[in-house]
Amino acid sequence: MDTRMHSRPLLWIAALVAFLVAPVAFAQETHDVSGLITAVNGNTITIKDQSNAEQTITVTPETVYKKTKGMTGMVHEKVTQDALIPGLPIKADVVMEGSTMKATQIKFKSEDFKTAQQIHAGLAPTTERMNNFGTYEALETTEVHFASGSTKLSDKAKTDLMAFAGKAKDTKGYHVVLQGFTDSTGNAEANQKLSRMRAEKVANFLQQKGGLMPGKVHGADGMGVATDAGTGSNENARKVVVKLVVDKGVNAGNKP
Repeated sequence: MDTRMHSRPLLWIAALVAFLVAPVAFAQETHDVSGLITAVNGNTITIKDQSNAEQTITVTPETVYKKTKGMTGMVHEKVTQDALIPGLPIKADVVMEGSTMKATQIKFKSEDFKTAQQIHAGLAPTTERMNNFGTYEALETTEVHFASGSTKLSDKAKTDLMAFAGKAKDTKGYHVVLQGFTDSTGNAEANQKLSRMRAEKVANFLQQKGGLMPGKVHGADGMGVATDAGTGSNENARKVVVKLVVDKGVNAGNKP
């Protein structure tokens, strides 16, 4: 008997098994990455994860984007890459290619997207006010921090704001601009409201207790979740940023 006739079927079976097993052997493992988008640069997005560490994710033409609705998140609609904006909390399914994380799918909540849009729409002009209020320049910055879910000013915050108000009144042509922020815990819409209430609380204190003129205190803006908040409770993100600014042509530091 010709042994070659017996060996051929075995070779074909071995080849078939190798072909079927190969895709499994080379399959890429997918894992989840969650965080708040802090920057978008072309096909690369940067997020802050729960540990407040930065993660960089690459998107491709094959990446699927889903905006979920409802309490369960089971209802969703497909959206485009343009939906990825700073301030948006996301959950991404990623695979590793060398040291690069590539997203196969990115999901986010409809209500979070709406809030991020509102923040993003006002971010540029508000940031401009903070850093360059018309023809103004910043002289000093103070941060006031809050307990979780609270707008109450601590004793330290009151002391710091009174000192800030004193310096403002001793500065010729001063103006004050404010931005309120929260951490990323809780409802997105509630965070937006809370951040505004914190900024308004500081503005009221500076005027009522610090003696600053209402026309000198501007932009008590609620910015929602801070870009450096990460995805958990973060004391440093629950804040109001207060800046003392003057006209660039004014000799800063002189009394009015």
